[in-house]
Amino acid sequence: MKLVTFATNGQERFGVLTAEGIVDLVAAAEASGNGKSVLVADALAFLEAGVAGRDLAATLVDWALPRGDVAFLRSPSSVRLLAPVPRPPKILCLAGNYAEHWREGGHEAPPKMNHTPEVFVKPVTTIVGPDEPIVLPGAICTAVDYEGELAVVIGRRAKNVAAENALEYVAGYANFNDISGRRLTLDVHREPTARTGWFDWLNGKWFDTFGPLGPYLVVDEVADPQVLAIQTRVNDAVRQSASTGDMIFTIVETIAWISSFLALQPGDVIATGTPSGVGATTGTFLRAGDVVEVETSGLGILRNVVAEG
Repeated sequence: MKLVTFATNGQERFGVLTAEGIVDLVAAAEASGNGKSVLVADALAFLEAGVAGRDLAATLVDWALPRGDVAFLRSPSSVRLLAPVPRPPKILCLAGNYAEHWREGGHEAPPKMNHTPEVFVKPVTTIVGPDEPIVLPGAICTAVDYEGELAVVIGRRAKNVAAENALEYVAGYANFNDISGRRLTLDVHREPTARTGWFDWLNGKWFDTFGPLGPYLVVDEVADPQVLAIQTRVNDAVRQSASTGDMIFTIVETIAWISSFLALQPGDVIATGTPSGVGATTGTFLRAGDVVEVETSGLGILRNVVAEG
């Protein structure tokens, strides 16, 4: 099941993308007389409803497709896709989760037995959907980079989860682009320290539009998230190409680690780190007009154009 959030006639709607079109779940529920449309009102309602939400969505798709009514079956060309989860409660990202990405930066990844996942947070205001612009921040940051990643979306509250049970808490998967400002230009003279360097790195992740997500959320179709090919292209040139099997910390290990500190909620997004091939290695940063695509096996293509601020 491919879940989408989309805009039409000035309204935000939630639906399922099929070969025949997008089933608007609330419209289908109302047309069919189903009184449970609240379970599929939006992405977070659907995720919080768990199995009941998935079962209702499947029932509504089966009801809507044979009827083909444009009141609840929309042509993809008639709507604008948004991020499938437009307002996740949390966006948690992994740094340095591919050994080759460490090496391209001139370092060796620490031995896994002496290392833990390195997790940071991006604000919800970074989130944009497919075909929405990645907006360059201007003079404050002129070195803007791409980082194609696999995103995991949580479907159930998870606290102190054991790794062997972690996939039970995953709702689905999507493409993510952890856009990163590599250098900040500030009108403040500061002595360079490890502390300022760390915060400059972190602040460079926080600019608006620096978290493209989509084009849809894939539910119940990914048998093994650690065997997926992932690729990032800029203007059709392949910049990153790897397998999610190359991660240092697997998805289940990451969920177990994060949930030992905080409760994960339905709709939380975990971006699982980027492979090698980032622009910082060659000094090839994004410019206005560039087209960036992230594609993970079975998850579609997340496409965004870079724009001046």
